Amino acid sequence: MHSTVSHEAGPLYRTLADRLEGMIGSNSLRPGDRMPSVRQFARQQRVSVPTAMHAYATLETRGLVEARPKSGFFVRASKADLVRAPKIITSSPKVTDFSSLDPLDSIIAAHDNPNLVPLGMALPDPELLPGEKLARSMSSIARSLGARSTNYDMPPGSECLRRELARRSLDWGCALQPEEFIITNGCTEALSLALRAVCSPGDTVVVESPTYFGLTCILRELQLKALPIPVDSQNGLDLDALETCLRRNKVAACALIPNFHNPVGYVMPEDRKRRLLEIVGKRDIPVIEDDIYGELNHTGDRPRCLKAFDRDGLVVLCSSFSKNLAPGYRVGYVSAGRWHAKVMRLKIAYSLANATLPSLVISEYLRNGGYDRYLRTLRQTYRQQVERMREAVVHSFPEGIGLSRPQGNFVLWCELPPQVDSLVLFKQALRAGISIAPGPLFSPDGGFSNCLRLNCGYPMTPTVERAVTVLGQLAKQLARS
Repeated sequence: MHSTVSHEAGPLYRTLADRLEGMIGSNSLRPGDRMPSVRQFARQQRVSVPTAMHAYATLETRGLVEARPKSGFFVRASKADLVRAPKIITSSPKVTDFSSLDPLDSIIAAHDNPNLVPLGMALPDPELLPGEKLARSMSSIARSLGARSTNYDMPPGSECLRRELARRSLDWGCALQPEEFIITNGCTEALSLALRAVCSPGDTVVVESPTYFGLTCILRELQLKALPIPVDSQNGLDLDALETCLRRNKVAACALIPNFHNPVGYVMPEDRKRRLLEIVGKRDIPVIEDDIYGELNHTGDRPRCLKAFDRDGLVVLCSSFSKNLAPGYRVGYVSAGRWHAKVMRLKIAYSLANATLPSLVISEYLRNGGYDRYLRTLRQTYRQQVERMREAVVHSFPEGIGLSRPQGNFVLWCELPPQVDSLVLFKQALRAGISIAPGPLFSPDGGFSNCLRLNCGYPMTPTVERAVTVLGQLAKQLARS
């Protein structure tokens, strides 16, 4: 710990505290480790003793360090780290029609209600995103294009953006060419086009259990059936269960989130990604990969996409910039492999084109906007917000809960005591001014009734902290009833 700290945005003591929190979160500083003395830390960072003391006091307030009389500061053991992972308990996997998803309408409506604390939809705080910089870029590009800025961006979409995606695909473990991408209106359209391309109404699609509720909505609207396969909070999809189900059921496709799964947060290990492709490859079953959170690793390197291991052209890669750059721009993409031509035809048939300016703005930001530097900061911020949410939940919720420890993204999956009905909790929370995502939304058959997902895309402000406290009180009341 001998580097100096430059005066980044915000007070210097907070920059120091955030950096130390990052070291604690990555286990560079472990529970029980003695921190450098305040004077030593001040010398190391070339700051004043009061500034160093203020940084330590900030960490103490966050519950990350504790002062011991005549001994100094020590890293505290995180209560959240002692909490077990959620149990993914499902019945024997079977093909499922869809239950009612009524709460989804309320969650979407809550997004536009400024009076609700937004813990339901998985969206980041706009203040974390480079909105002003993107707006200035859009203005400049619009002026340079003049009347041409109002033109359609016809499929396959902006060539300059597709070139940037091809360049970035090297980080994903791929080496895709610009002509292998089709630009879409967000990841939702990419997933929908992919499913239309490889499936017909009435077909069965393997999904993870739990899985992203937007996917279940798409399947329902396309008249597709779901075959939910349970996941492990560390390793992802149960591949033994998948093999068994594929022997017993005719499956048209798999729709999976291998990297930073929503809602559980795991990354499927590379050996399991390879085995997954071996299993589906024997049956020539396509895999639609949702990689929307792939860039949002909390530590280490970005994990490779499932598509990086694809040797048979079975993986259809879908993603967007909605979670890491600009949700409202609706810029997504699909690399459809052997289904490229069919996805192109479907894109033209269902939405014809994209908006011109958003794609050009994203492309310019990727090329010249310092995207990688920005991502490093965003990843650290999301990791800190997830950890603070985990601690707040452990302190406020009933005993005996299970809590995910995401390796990336900014959502948290919580298993409550069995007697807590998350749909009831959802309604009570709305009346208390809080939006959450109840567990049954993440299951085609309405399972996970005692689970919920929390959005950690917003900082742990006093307002958010109070909301978590209220949620905990409501959950405790339901657990006692």
